[in-house]
Amino acid sequence: MRAALILAAGLAPMIGQGLPAAAAERPDETALRYYASQSRPERVAAEAERLARRHPGWTPPADLWTAAPGAEDEEGYWDLLGAGRLDALRKALADRARAEPGWTPSGALTGALARRALRDEVRAFAKAGRWTDLTTLFDRRRPEIEAGEAETAWTAAEALARTDRVPEALALFGLALASRGASAEERRAGLLRALPLLPMAEIDRLAAGIPADDLAPVRIDLIRARISAVLHDEAGQAVRPDDLAAFQAYAEAAPDPDQAGLVAWYAFKRSDLLEALAWFKRAVARGGDAMVAHGLAHTLLRLGLRREAEDVAYAWREPLVNNALLFIDILERDLTKASPPAIEPERLRRYAEVTAATASGEGAQALAWYAYNTCQFDTALAWFRRAVAWFPKEATVYGYALALQRAGQQRAFVEVVNRYDGLFPRVVGLLFAARSDRPSPCDAAAPRAAEPTARTAYLDLAPPPEPRGRVPRPDALEAAAATPLVRRSDFPLAVPMENDLRAAPAGSPLGPMAIPPSRGPGRGPTTARRVPGVGPMPYERFGFALLPGWTGETGPSAPSAADRPAPLGTLWSAMQAVPADPPPRPEVATTGALAPRRTQP
Repeated sequence: MRAALILAAGLAPMIGQGLPAAAAERPDETALRYYASQSRPERVAAEAERLARRHPGWTPPADLWTAAPGAEDEEGYWDLLGAGRLDALRKALADRARAEPGWTPSGALTGALARRALRDEVRAFAKAGRWTDLTTLFDRRRPEIEAGEAETAWTAAEALARTDRVPEALALFGLALASRGASAEERRAGLLRALPLLPMAEIDRLAAGIPADDLAPVRIDLIRARISAVLHDEAGQAVRPDDLAAFQAYAEAAPDPDQAGLVAWYAFKRSDLLEALAWFKRAVARGGDAMVAHGLAHTLLRLGLRREAEDVAYAWREPLVNNALLFIDILERDLTKASPPAIEPERLRRYAEVTAATASGEGAQALAWYAYNTCQFDTALAWFRRAVAWFPKEATVYGYALALQRAGQQRAFVEVVNRYDGLFPRVVGLLFAARSDRPSPCDAAAPRAAEPTARTAYLDLAPPPEPRGRVPRPDALEAAAATPLVRRSDFPLAVPMENDLRAAPAGSPLGPMAIPPSRGPGRGPTTARRVPGVGPMPYERFGFALLPGWTGETGPSAPSAADRPAPLGTLWSAMQAVPADPPPRPEVATTGALAPRRTQP
């Protein structure tokens, strides 16, 4: 009785500070716990029936048969622990120990408090991304973590995997999944925690110890991870036909375009191009991103539908730079042929615009060769200059030297040849090659127009000749994008910074109304302040500067927030990574979009 009064006195202020009302209204379970401690189940059943009858909704405590002796009066402490008020719990325990010398909390309460404190510490490290500190904590308190709660063990295993200690992470995951107290739901949750962290072969090893019936609810997740492993070329991984059919059915019904996109990439990986085309189209129709469109363009390209692939890459060039690179590379093959096909002026125009906007050396040299081989020598020289400035490879410098020679700029031609002496033998060989006296096709006289033939009784089904477009000069592109004439009275001006547009919601009883915006005192600024993550303003190239941002930044973000690399761990970030020794580029994908291209120093 004395202990109960001391406990009530110590917990009374805390109950008033926010302890749940249910905790204050709990029935007296002292007799119930006493009978349980004496191992008298018949008396426990009778007392539980009495309490349930007098207190509707009451259920016996979970630790009734496991609580250590002396825990009959610790209900308030357990309530504090359940509420996560560890500081208040420690204070209450210290107050009772001072008021009642020799009293100690039960081993169950002490152990639960230690486990809860450990879990909170592990969670704090994980939330802050301090994986190294978390592994240090694991090394220091390994027995407690291994014998503790499953979530604590999973988080520690994640830290080990993220710090390149995969074998230890695998062992810890296996220990948590094989625990006798782990339920089927906990095993599934632990396996899903391990999926993004461990190779699929190790996931299979962990899943082997779980009954098949328990894995049924996460079958789609496991198939998705296996498809991803195949796409990442993990050794020994293959998707069974029944698993693929199950995931295809799931992706067909799922509104998420990423699921259909994953099936499409898997079909593309297996060179099942028609299947990939159907799934890529389905993913784009459901709102797929630019990466899905990138796969669609590659599929069209491998199917021989080059014009369709070119249009798709052009349409998605802005959201994803690899689509712009793919667009440049698709048409490059036709442009650089010795006898190029006729290409429409509009296609040449948009190709030149993308080339100039992206400073593509590949695109510039392709336009230059097309212009050179179609007798547009002045235009060819201008584009070769751009190509050499952006990407001075041997073929580009060779074409530049040829264009200089053709234009009669002998002095510049000789300087180019000498400049690349010892580097580009093909360029230097131009000085030693015999000049041919045979006129080129461009020097030959223009053929006479054919006399109109008499109309026959038969319908002429021959297609008309396609118009051969002319490559636009780069200076013409710059002239079209000349400096706009902005009047000083138009920009910059001091205006209120708040948006002054107001509109009532549709169907509002207030109807349209004008709400005057609030205006700050003084005159508004005429110079904008830099915003972190935003690229350059259009007028900055003319020498105008913005005020420093709140972070102190004085220059535009390069790349901007929209152009920054994909987050680590995603499929796209892995594709952006440059391998140490890249394999030769496949015949069907010569764009550098599947394998990142290296930049010239």
